[in-house]
Amino acid sequence: MNRMKGFAKLLSVAALGIGLAGAPAYALDLTPSTTGVFGQNLGPANCEPGCVYSAFGLPNDGSLSLLYKADVGDEESPATTYSGDFAGSYTTTFLNTALDPSGATIAYTGGASIGCPSCYLAIKDGNQQPSYYFYNLQNWNGTETINLSEFWPGRGAISHVSIWGTPSASVPEPASLLLLGAGLAGMGIWRRKFAKV
Repeated sequence: MNRMKGFAKLLSVAALGIGLAGAPAYALDLTPSTTGVFGQNLGPANCEPGCVYSAFGLPNDGSLSLLYKADVGDEESPATTYSGDFAGSYTTTFLNTALDPSGATIAYTGGASIGCPSCYLAIKDGNQQPSYYFYNLQNWNGTETINLSEFWPGRGAISHVSIWGTPSASVPEPASLLLLGAGLAGMGIWRRKFAKV
């Protein structure tokens, strides 16, 4: 019986360590001065995904899909609206003011996460110059928070943020699977122990 208790404790400690090791440790911070690409003369109209292909010198072959998009609300409908294949896995909080934002936080909330390295972030202003900022998200793991700040301060506002890429969902991390397995094993041991009593 003591062996079973020791084994259950070992599993619990291992699962906790694995779970903590698998947690994202940092955020991706982007500003206009962060290395990226911006378009000077794209105008007020949305040009995605064509401008994403152009900004990164990619062939315009239709391979990019809208993975995630958050649109800033307006006075009539102030709520942020979401679209894209992973709309249910992320949330965006627009900063400065909700309807006139110069920054945003894109946070993973659960479910399938976006799998990169072929992912591109577009940050759009209504009609300021530059009208877009673009970033290659090849080093983003899909669950790290993306912090955007200092975009068009006092001269305009973000109208939406979007992530384009090849459709891909990440599979659960090995650490998450180990944590789940250890928890199930621990429950089985606990149940067996109390079934004998």
